[in-house]
Parts: sequence; C-alpha cells; structure tokens
Amino acid sequence: MMEWIRALLDVILIGMVGVGLAQVARLIKHLTGLREGRIEMERFVHEFNATVIRAEAGIKGLKQAARDSGDDLEKLVDKALQVRDELSFIVESADQIAERLSQSATNAVRPAVPATEVKQAAKPAAPPPLPPGTETEKSAKKEAAPASKAEQELMQALKKLN
Repeated sequence: MMEWIRALLDVILIGMVGVGLAQVARLIKHLTGLREGRIEMERFVHEFNATVIRAEAGIKGLKQAARDSGDDLEKLVDKALQVRDELSFIVESADQIAERLSQSATNAVRPAVPATEVKQAAKPAAPPPLPPGTETEKSAKKEAAPASKAEQELMQALKKLN
C-alpha cells in the first residue's frame, strides 16, 4: 500500500510539474510579447520625440515669421499714417485755396457798389440777339461756354452766389 501511495504521489507530482511547465511556457510567451511591446514602445517614443522636435522647430519658425510680419505690418501702418497726415495737410491747403478763389471770384463779380446798384446789376439786360451765322455770334457762344471743367465749376459757383 505504501507503494501505491508513493506511486499516486509520484503521479500527482508529475501532474503538478506538467501544469507548472505549461504555466512556465505560457509565462515565457507573455514575456516575449512584453519584450516585443517594449521594443515597439521604444520605437514609438523615438518617433514621438522626433515629431515633438520638428513641431518645436516649426513653432519657432512660425514665431519668427509672425515677428517679421508684425514688423513689416508696423512699418506699413507707420507709412500709412504719414500719408494720411500729408493728405490731410493737402486737403486743408486745397480748402484754403478754394476759399480764397471763391472770395476772389466773388470780389471780381461784385465790385464794391451801393446796394441799389447791386440789385440792378443782379438783373443784367440780355444782349440783343445776333443775326445767325455771323462771326460775333460764334465768338459769343465760345465765350459763353467755359473751356474746362474747372471753369464750368467756377461758373456754377458764381451763379449760385448771384
């Protein structure tokens, strides 16, 4: 009976060693998978590191480009402000000249005369009609029609003053 127990214990022991070997084989398989995963993870970390380095270089380049663009834009704004100031000065000068021209034209059309004469002068008598086709009629038409746009505008301004 002792031999039976020994044989039974040997069989149980052999079974346990077999189960242990199966577990060891399974653990070795898992460790191999972990090693492969670690190698893959290292490759991923290296690629990620390279991507981060490229991104940092790109960000530095973008910052520099933004600074350069900002400087260029600032220069353009400064030039635009200068041009605006110059144009304001030109417009003010033109307004003053126009005012002086208007006053000169008013003084040229209305000489200093008494008020009663001004009313009579405001209604000038129409010249008698000229016979058609004469040289004086043609010259009168030329004198009546201003030659340039500036003259036309001046005439319109003078008519408004009368």
